[in-house]
Amino acid sequence: MHPVDDPDAAVRAVGQPPNRPVALAPSPPTGDTGGMERGPPRPTKERDGIVIGRQDYGESDRIVRVLTPDEGRVSVLARGARADRSRWAGLDLATRARIRSRPGRTDLETLVEIEVADPRVGIRGSLERLALAAYACELCGALAREGHPEPRLYGLLEMALLVLDAATEDPGDALRAGLEAKALTFVGVAPVLDRCVVCGGAPEAEMAFASGVGGLTHLRCAPSEGSIRYVTREYAAALEAARRAPLRDLLDVRLPPGPADVLHEAVAAHLGRALSSRAVLDALLH
Repeated sequence: MHPVDDPDAAVRAVGQPPNRPVALAPSPPTGDTGGMERGPPRPTKERDGIVIGRQDYGESDRIVRVLTPDEGRVSVLARGARADRSRWAGLDLATRARIRSRPGRTDLETLVEIEVADPRVGIRGSLERLALAAYACELCGALAREGHPEPRLYGLLEMALLVLDAATEDPGDALRAGLEAKALTFVGVAPVLDRCVVCGGAPEAEMAFASGVGGLTHLRCAPSEGSIRYVTREYAAALEAARRAPLRDLLDVRLPPGPADVLHEAVAAHLGRALSSRAVLDALLH
């Protein structure tokens, strides 16, 4: 079975990267409750995850969003993160870490400690790779459910970040297309790229991509309403090849001429909104 037909292969393929030095955030000094109410210690919870987003909260705190394999998207509150950067070093986007938290005074758990497993230093050496990493984080995080296991999306994001971190040059556009196509596949809305989604017929030289119906259509079968993008048979075949190929094999691959945002339109149609990091990536590449 090919990896794209066996989504769990994405998780198995990730493996464990070489050990790196671990930076451990120091515990609060004795008597410092870190903003927590005094009283009996509350039980802590440990999770391995990837930082996929941050949001300022109040005057000095920060909400940190993490993608985990066992609980999907999780949000925790890092008290004082904006005022004490040294204590919460390791909360950078795309970082893989072990996070310890405990119940807080709100619905959000309070971050207690973070152990950095992989800081993705290589990604931060290139603006384009960093922008693509940010897009990968937002894409997988937006598609993931909150509080539900998401091992496939977690494995996909980890593999994408491993590939980008190890790259010595900026990637070709097939890597982005493969990431988008696989993410859609793993949440059950794989784009149909090898036939007309309406009549099932084989692709012709000129085709349409209609995100509203989930993929490729003959021009005569294209819906009269909604977004329609015109693509060639060769471009659609290249997108399907990227959907099926391992991400590591797409690093240097370039797509033939075609509309670069067709798969993002499919993502936006599924989510009901566009991803802001995609606009940043497009602006950087153009």
